[in-house]
Amino acid sequence: MKINKRTLFPFLVILFIFLGSFFAPNDPLEVNLPLRFANPSSKYLLGNDSMGRCVLSRILFGGKTTLFMVMTASIIVFTLGLLLGTLTSKVTMKKNVVVDSIINAVTAIPPIAYLIIFIASWGNGIKTTLIALVVSYILRFLRLVRTQINIEYDKAYCTCMISLGASKTRLVLVHILPNILLDLVHYICLSCADMILAITGFSFIGIGLGENVVEWGSMILEARDSIFIKPELIIYPIFAVFITTMSFNIIAKEANRR
Repeated sequence: MKINKRTLFPFLVILFIFLGSFFAPNDPLEVNLPLRFANPSSKYLLGNDSMGRCVLSRILFGGKTTLFMVMTASIIVFTLGLLLGTLTSKVTMKKNVVVDSIINAVTAIPPIAYLIIFIASWGNGIKTTLIALVVSYILRFLRLVRTQINIEYDKAYCTCMISLGASKTRLVLVHILPNILLDLVHYICLSCADMILAITGFSFIGIGLGENVVEWGSMILEARDSIFIKPELIIYPIFAVFITTMSFNIIAKEANRR
């Protein structure tokens, strides 16, 4: 997939949000009670929240936190899912009903169920949420990889390559993976958008990253109590979530173009 006019802006949006903390004008955790609900100024471009903290800095640091977790989870999911999906496909083993049953059973459980289980075991935090995301998405990605490899493996060109003496490693790396790569990128980008919504939702209901972690979901939760006093405090993080998820969805759509 090449970066074109349709994907350039989404890439820049994601890059800016990921690196946005370097441009934050203030400490996102600095409390300044005399500036509670202060209007925008030259020092606080988006004003201050209920604790007098810089809203812009919290938006930028919250984006870094969310995207760091999403990117980390996506890399782990892509790497392990690709490896395990290949090892359990037709290329290396015959159809295994047990493997199919395990994958179908585990992927039927929603991500929030994993998070609740892990929080009950280890407490909430970045590590717990990250593990929950990886566990809940990796088997879905593994199933996609297995399905796509099996479809390609049954095609005529793979049969021809095998008859010509091509090794299974060469068959997968040189012929099959390039043909399914865009489908995998498409799914990963959609998963990134879904993870952002999941992380935001977890934080909003109070079982997310912890009290001292700046995150969009916790900002929405805090701004809910002052929605009639300063409605923009809830609009800013919601817009950040919207434009970030839309950017991943646009990239996913372009990856799916043939």
